[in-house]
Amino acid sequence: MPGKLPKVHFRHVGIHATDLDRLVGFYKNVLGFLESDSGMASFGNRLVFMTQDVEEHHQFVIFDGRPEEIDYNPINQLSFKLESLADLKTFDGVLKEAGIEGAIATDHGNAWSLYFPDPEGNFVELYVDSPFYTPQPCKAPLDLDDSEDEILATTESLCRSRPDFLTRSQWQERLHERIAAERP
Repeated sequence: MPGKLPKVHFRHVGIHATDLDRLVGFYKNVLGFLESDSGMASFGNRLVFMTQDVEEHHQFVIFDGRPEEIDYNPINQLSFKLESLADLKTFDGVLKEAGIEGAIATDHGNAWSLYFPDPEGNFVELYVDSPFYTPQPCKAPLDLDDSEDEILATTESLCRSRPDFLTRSQWQERLHERIAAERP
């Protein structure tokens, strides 16, 4: 094994769909992805590449060919990072307008999340990092109808009430040190 491994950047995920057009429409119309390419995979499946980032040809690839009779979805969740708490609040409204039921807003202390199923039952997470750190797992209710200041105060109180409170920047510095010391 070489001395120091190169850093790996996770950039995209690919999933199979039972109804490719319906799933692509959902990610376009509800989450705002654009189709960057489409065609036939070398193994015969139709596929659609999707992105929201000019630096990334695709962040998401959807293939057809998922058998409908599979009774277990192997995907735990598809997580998409947002830029701000305001964006998370906006998407809460978008999901309600789109008639998407079962959305769950969660305060993880280190992040605020909104979980909901896509049309094929894949669990989707939209999230934004908070300025705090608390050990995980941590799950508390989140009311996205509260003001951003109220949410921030509630989350800070939650994090300070748990052991090992840090700000996000303190946690990042400690993680930076660990990566430098421990990563092969």
